[in-house]
Amino acid sequence: MIKVFEDLVSNRHDNAIKWKNMGKKVFGYFCSYVPEEIIHAAGIIPVRIMGGSDDITLADVHLPSYVCSFARSCYDQGIKGIYNYLNGVVFPYTCDTIVSVYNIWKADIKTDYVGFVDPLCAKRETSKKYSREEVTRFKESLQNFLGREISDNSLKQSIAIYNENRKLLKEVYELRRNSIPPISGAETLDIVKSSMLTPKEEHNQLLKSLLEKISERENRPEPGLRILVSGSVIHDSEILKMIENAGGLIVTDDLCTGTRYFWDLVNENVPALTAIADRYYERIPCPCNYAPQKRLEHIFNLIKDYNVEAVVFTLQKFCDPHLFDYPFIEERLREVEIPTLLVETEHVTSPLGPLKTRIEAFFETI
Repeated sequence: MIKVFEDLVSNRHDNAIKWKNMGKKVFGYFCSYVPEEIIHAAGIIPVRIMGGSDDITLADVHLPSYVCSFARSCYDQGIKGIYNYLNGVVFPYTCDTIVSVYNIWKADIKTDYVGFVDPLCAKRETSKKYSREEVTRFKESLQNFLGREISDNSLKQSIAIYNENRKLLKEVYELRRNSIPPISGAETLDIVKSSMLTPKEEHNQLLKSLLEKISERENRPEPGLRILVSGSVIHDSEILKMIENAGGLIVTDDLCTGTRYFWDLVNENVPALTAIADRYYERIPCPCNYAPQKRLEHIFNLIKDYNVEAVVFTLQKFCDPHLFDYPFIEERLREVEIPTLLVETEHVTSPLGPLKTRIEAFFETI
């Protein structure tokens, strides 16, 4: 029941190659700020580029070791040919590192289409206008690449499919409000990540099947300290398993590969392209794009709704935007007496023993 989602994550490259061999186009994208609905409406399968756990070797020629390992790992896999099956790739303007990867990807990796989206999120009316124009430009760029129009009707259909996926993922998260949730934080991470790597129509059916059967599950997570995990991209569930094995119970998150990906819906009652642009403009913000107050409000709402007892920050080493936000958010949580722990991780596999000791010691103090 749960393993199918784990398999979708671990077999993501093989699955994408299979879809391409069936005559479908597959695009990779680098961030949850890329408007997937437009790619989907164009008849293309969008899959998120996540890097891997292998040693980074070739990327260090272009990206120094003090650049975040997520970006280096993604580029390393690209230059090694692991993403050669992609018909196109789409980059957002989030952090300077991703913009650098965009430029060297264009130069070094042969991809039929390389797109760029600038998700401006400053809260001014001119900014919203710019964001709408940017989404329109992205749609026109895809149309020029494909040689055909992306219709309003196809956009509306994609919006409905994506909104359904977001609602179903929220239902999965609702289950985690229970005193003993039927699903762990590590398992939930695979469910959300698989939604970024699978055609949404297929993923919606899998989620419906899960929700129908999950209440019957007998092998439930052990009770523990109710934890919210905050951070950016977590590609490997081992860190979450370690938190839960140490006595924590991860009941919700503030992650780029978690709630921030799916929490906000597209308004289906306004023109499609405007609705898509406004959803990405107004969504729960990433530290790359806006001051942390709105994200802090989101975190506080999650703490209240899920009875969170402590927050663990799992931040990528050298991730400047998240590390810049961390002191502000940590201080606000300390003011309301929510215990916090900062764990800096590398995208590639690193020794977990010292982290395990720190997490266990943190739990013992609460």
